[in-house]
Amino acid sequence: MQNTHNFLIESDATRHYLFLDGETIASFSTLEAAEAAANRIASRAAPGASLKFELDFKSTLTDVEIRVASLEWVSVAQHG
Repeated sequence: MQNTHNFLIESDATRHYLFLDGETIASFSTLEAAEAAANRIASRAAPGASLKFELDFKSTLTDVEIRVASLEWVSVAQHG
């Protein structure tokens, strides 16, 4: 079974907001803290997983940046 989770970090001048599959998870004072939290969530879903965030959108006019990462894995169904 294919599983996909989409992570998004929206940053403004003062905060970094972490979203998972469109739902707000938390806000952080640093980008590094937001990325670390996302990686902890990803590694719980798929042990050993590591996310690489890429800049998806940047507006210098409004001082907003959006970074995204996707976690995809195939789970193996166990039959007992």
